[in-house]
Amino acid sequence: MKLFGALALLFMLGISACNSKANPPEPDRMEGLFFRYFPRECTRILTLPMETRRQAAPSSSYYGDVVVGEEGVEARKFLYWLMTGAGDLDSLELHYSELRGRLYEEIYHRDHFRAELAPNITPLESQLFDDYRLAGVKSRRMQSSSSMIPEANLKPWEYRVTGVKDFKIMALTPLFGLPAETSLNHFFTFHEFKPKQIISHESKRLVWGYRSQDRVTSIAQWLSMRPMAQPVMMLRLNTVPQEVPVKTRFVTVLTTTEGKELRDTLQVLLK
Repeated sequence: MKLFGALALLFMLGISACNSKANPPEPDRMEGLFFRYFPRECTRILTLPMETRRQAAPSSSYYGDVVVGEEGVEARKFLYWLMTGAGDLDSLELHYSELRGRLYEEIYHRDHFRAELAPNITPLESQLFDDYRLAGVKSRRMQSSSSMIPEANLKPWEYRVTGVKDFKIMALTPLFGLPAETSLNHFFTFHEFKPKQIISHESKRLVWGYRSQDRVTSIAQWLSMRPMAQPVMMLRLNTVPQEVPVKTRFVTVLTTTEGKELRDTLQVLLK
């Protein structure tokens, strides 16, 4: 009987080993988290004026970022939204004008926008995943009732493969007592990076992310990190212009490490 039992145990272990080899575990899925990466060159930029407003829902209300129209926005509430992408970024406003706003960030993940994806940078992607996952583990330990980072089975993850050499925001009218087309970088502070990551274009490695404790607030600080272009970023004014109320057009100029200048313009009434 003992011999029979030992043989049965060996048989069961053999089956288990075969099943393991036939169906190897997927580490990302075992964690309940799987990234679908969207690496893109940055050849286009898109900017919109926004503000955070209370939105009505059927059974509740919530705060969301909405595009500002002719009604304008208080200067202290003005959000400068910028999205980067490849040549297909232009089709967002062309084909989805009725959804103009932060929904563009989700629409850009649809299958027909995958044609212009750049080659994956696999070591970087491992870094991005580990940074997000480990930051999530930490936040769950610190906050038992809620998590800073929501769980997902399949999470779209954007990053850019184009380096930024220079970046500036100008106004086409006098603002802050300065002549038109003067750099206004030091009047803006970063409000949000989405995703929360800064990748060095020199090392192709993550240099700031979800586990970072320090804040990146100024454009000069960001540029000093030799960054890749950000998929999405938002800035806000740190000073109210003395000229308010004023209707102006802001011009964004992003210069890539290859020397290409990418421009976009938004118009807003600051009150």
